Amino acid sequence: MALEYKDDWPQARERYDAWWHGEIVDRAAIRVVAPRKPLKPGETPDYLMEPGVLSEEELFNWFTDPEQVVPRLERQMEAICWGGEAFPVAFPVAIRLVAILAAYLGCPYKVFPGSNTWWADPIIDDWRQRPRLAFDPQNEWWRISKRLLEAAAQRGVERYYVGIPDLNGPGEIVARLRGTRELAMDLIDQPDAIPPVLEQVNHAWLRCWQACVGAIHQWMGGYIYWMGIWSDSPSIDLQCDFSCMISPEMFEEFFLPAIEQQTQWVGRTIYHLDGPGAVRHLDALLSLPELDGIQWVPGAGAPPMSEWIPLLRRIQAKDKLLVLSCEKWEVETLLTELEPEGVLLDTTCDSEEDAQALLGGVERWTVSRGKLPS
Repeated sequence: MALEYKDDWPQARERYDAWWHGEIVDRAAIRVVAPRKPLKPGETPDYLMEPGVLSEEELFNWFTDPEQVVPRLERQMEAICWGGEAFPVAFPVAIRLVAILAAYLGCPYKVFPGSNTWWADPIIDDWRQRPRLAFDPQNEWWRISKRLLEAAAQRGVERYYVGIPDLNGPGEIVARLRGTRELAMDLIDQPDAIPPVLEQVNHAWLRCWQACVGAIHQWMGGYIYWMGIWSDSPSIDLQCDFSCMISPEMFEEFFLPAIEQQTQWVGRTIYHLDGPGAVRHLDALLSLPELDGIQWVPGAGAPPMSEWIPLLRRIQAKDKLLVLSCEKWEVETLLTELEPEGVLLDTTCDSEEDAQALLGGVERWTVSRGKLPS
């Protein structure tokens, strides 16, 4: 099946299937996007709402009204060249609605004026008097999300795919429910209170993931989350950015069990490893037998992706997949320094012509590694 904005989707799907199995079809897997036509300023994905331009109600509707959100996403997808394994996917529950699972569990959720970033206010002052932490189909934010997912999926049949919201992971959600500083202190002062809460949140996470998938699968298949990776069988991202604040011992005691449980619940999982402060937990993550791969993000101010080759080889040595966002000038280095099987690159180009030229280079660099017949 071709998509409205991507005629070569069958070939891309074949490469995704090979990548999930640590194999290659004809070249390494890479997603390349480039502009196809200009967008109006207010329709660009990174458009920042200026303070005072919209009222609070108008700003809320800008993110939550399907009649505004879905057509805007369609115009964005139409304006993009989807090269290689990139494909048109809409996120009607915007990725900038970060860790929205906290809102599903009752946290007040709001956007900061002048920004597209939403944030959850903590609701737990005392662990002994915490609210019930479970999926509630009547929750206001879930009802909003469901309407958005269903509207996009219904319109997107045989045109584009729809991804689920950013649910984030149980560790980060508990930090939103309690407050990051407070949770860090609780791990020292009252550690016994944490595991039962993590268990509740993890089960709520699973139920929310199932509900999101169900809302989309009424009209289309595919399992897609904010990383934009295609899978024809259940797949999800895993993460715990809060881990940057704690020791390896504390991470393994409190948070790794929930992550391992997620790998057992969902067949294909990629862990979002964000920043040098998270690297100290890499060995623990690589020890999880059912974790499929690692998305490494160097973080703000860190060296570019091509300067992390030893770390990336360390991940490959444990037979884990790699998901790497890089600059286009780094693609050759990454493909000649790493094993192409199991590597999924993600980059941007300035034009459709540049994207096609880069894809031609990927074919040559894959062959030069001796993995395919010349």
